[in-house]
Amino acid sequence: MLSHLLAVSAIFAGAMAAQCPNHPHLDLCSTHSTSTTLEEVDINHGARNSARIAMALPLVAARPSFATGLLVMVAASVMGVDAHDHGMSCGNVRTFYQAQNCCSEGETSVALDFSTSEGGSFSSSVCGASSPAGVCDCAKAMQLLAQVPGVQFPAEFCSQMADVKPVGYHDQPICEASDAGTNPDYLVDGKAGNTNFPHGNIKVLATVGEVDPRTGSMLTGVPDGLGAYLKDADTVRLIYQSEAYGQLVTSNPESYPWMVNGNTASFTGSHIHFIDYDRSMLATFMDDGAPSKAQGMVKGAGNAVTMAYNLKREPVGPRNRTGDGLQPTTSNVHESNVDIEGNYIVGKTAVAPTKADWLMQSLCSAHLEVRHQWGNGKGMEDDLFITNEEWIAYPDASLPIGLPVHVLNLATGELWATAVFTLGGHEKVVEVNSGHQDYVAFVPSGYNGNFGLSGGASLDARNAAYTRTDAQPYVWPRDIVPTKLYIGKKNTNKDGAVDTTDFLARNGFEYGALYGFAVDCGTVTTRDAWHKTASPGDTVTGAFYKLRWQAQRGVVQGFEHDGSWEFQDDPQGAPAGWCFWNANGRDAPGAKTEHVSPDPRGGHRVLQGSTAGYFGIYDFSDLPSLLSAGTLPNSIPATYTVHQPESDVVDLIELGGAGIRADGMRDSSRDKSTFEDVDGMEWIAAANGEDYFVIHEDGGNWYGERKFLAKVGVPMKYYFVAQSGGRANTRELAGVSSVAGVNAGAGSHEFSGAFDLSGLLRKDASGNFELLVGDVTGKKRQLEAATPINEKTIAVNLQAHSNKAGIAATFGADRVAQVLAYKPLVPA
Repeated sequence: MLSHLLAVSAIFAGAMAAQCPNHPHLDLCSTHSTSTTLEEVDINHGARNSARIAMALPLVAARPSFATGLLVMVAASVMGVDAHDHGMSCGNVRTFYQAQNCCSEGETSVALDFSTSEGGSFSSSVCGASSPAGVCDCAKAMQLLAQVPGVQFPAEFCSQMADVKPVGYHDQPICEASDAGTNPDYLVDGKAGNTNFPHGNIKVLATVGEVDPRTGSMLTGVPDGLGAYLKDADTVRLIYQSEAYGQLVTSNPESYPWMVNGNTASFTGSHIHFIDYDRSMLATFMDDGAPSKAQGMVKGAGNAVTMAYNLKREPVGPRNRTGDGLQPTTSNVHESNVDIEGNYIVGKTAVAPTKADWLMQSLCSAHLEVRHQWGNGKGMEDDLFITNEEWIAYPDASLPIGLPVHVLNLATGELWATAVFTLGGHEKVVEVNSGHQDYVAFVPSGYNGNFGLSGGASLDARNAAYTRTDAQPYVWPRDIVPTKLYIGKKNTNKDGAVDTTDFLARNGFEYGALYGFAVDCGTVTTRDAWHKTASPGDTVTGAFYKLRWQAQRGVVQGFEHDGSWEFQDDPQGAPAGWCFWNANGRDAPGAKTEHVSPDPRGGHRVLQGSTAGYFGIYDFSDLPSLLSAGTLPNSIPATYTVHQPESDVVDLIELGGAGIRADGMRDSSRDKSTFEDVDGMEWIAAANGEDYFVIHEDGGNWYGERKFLAKVGVPMKYYFVAQSGGRANTRELAGVSSVAGVNAGAGSHEFSGAFDLSGLLRKDASGNFELLVGDVTGKKRQLEAATPINEKTIAVNLQAHSNKAGIAATFGADRVAQVLAYKPLVPA
């Protein structure tokens, strides 16, 4: 079959050469075009069409071989063409010729692989720009592929294929400066609403549902945690994870599977994606006169994970799909989906995925840490992306293992599960500066047991095996947790021996200790109560105490044995009357410890937020001297300083003339004058010693969730940046989005992760990039701190939960949302 395709291609190439003897495009190596610009033309149309063929793979219920079917589809694409009827042009031939590198390697044979962008460009160019689905006759190709066992297509497959675009194609942001109101220009599907953002410009870097034209890899939603690093001197690689729930939330499309471990196992739910951008073009993307679309600077995109390992350090393998798919899998399991016997237990009534072996459940926020980011050997030994499953649902009668944190080795694509932060599920885990070359420090934050349970078999098992220090029975541990701190010794295995070869041991995840912040409970009230009456700048003195529990590396037990329960006990070694500073004491849940962010200047401090709307900074400056003793300390003195109590912020917000809601009111709320459910937070350092907090709300606001840039001070100053979504939002009610055809009904949105790109993009006076690839001097952080806030480009994710129709449903992309670039413009 392939020989026939090559022959057909050669015939077309010769025919076009004969038809264009005097055409200006005859110079196949010319880069000059007199008609259109790169941005005006969808130059990847053909590549995208070929790549779209690959997107049929997620529609398969089983795992048949697709080699024959794909060749049949490509054959239909090539052999059914007519150059005259479908608008084949000499320019198409030139584009194909240059894509094969024939200009520089004229004697090299051309490998026409029609599953790649190059082969696809030629075949679909012959079909013409009007071909909607990557083949000349989509219906015919579907009929041919339907002969392959297991292949199924939704009815809308061909019509919606035309809506799938290359990464960076969309340039209309989903978010708004103010509600559309009655302005008809703001109520057009496929167009943005009011984008007169008051405190800086926002542009689109990528949109869920877009594909890499070279591979067919589609971006999935909704984007949450993100980060970026230098892949090479000319490329910025952005990493983001999608927060998705697979079969667990049936109202959302179950995302297409991603394969790991030599295609032996697959995951639905959350993905971890990479997008590669041209560094020079990204550096000027927010400048006046820059292209509106990011497409021209995208070099590639795809799934970032190639290998996945479980808590036992086994490569994750296939699930036992016998019968209902819930039967025990005896080895190589994804532990968050099973009990200790390997039974599949996801769901209040357990239900297995329809398209994959395992569910990667709700990867929430994340953080990207580069090697020695604090300079002088301090920090990680590898570039890594640390992420976490945050919540899940299990049957009441089940005995789950819990939810691990996952650490991605960016150099190899290996994803490692770890239990060192407990298995209670987390919102975000960040590295802070330990101040010592031999140790790393992390602050994990989040749920502590959001499993859809309030009791049941797991709680009974805990109380049967353990006794609380106050002799009272344990209660379910969800949201009974203080701020935590983890200290790990680098280049050390679980037994304390030197190990510089193992990834987890090298980076301090094998030998360490977990701590919780504790206070004198005779003089300090619970955390939520204290913040209701506190004033900005108030402090609490306490210490981080080492837990009795520590993870047993490679040993997997039921959740009843996990460290998540210990925050109901007295801190080991603390004075009498001390307790962990939980939100609502040791017997009841309170507001969730949500996002955390490290001091970007390298201080031994961390910013901690709460869904109650307060946030502050924990300072543990004695840590370096304590670690100099060469052992893990039993306690670490710390002081907490509140920057925003749970108090009125209305007069602290600068709207800049925006923030108008659908009811005509400004940004203020009818029933809330405090922040509501502060979710995304990131601490940004800027020139002149200024500090800023990126703040994102996630409170179910009917009129849209808000994004702020806060200037740190007393008092704080909050600059309104944008808003998005909401069940009473005018655009939502009108059924429109900036991406056509995806709005499934009015619903909530939220802004999520944020990452300061300025260290990667800053140039010196000569116009050269200052940060070198592989820097280990801490210069990235230094460059960030030297860049004025209004000269920064900050990557931000936007989750649009209502955008789950159209291409999202047809191609299993979950929900259509965006990765954005934000350039602040706030008063000096």
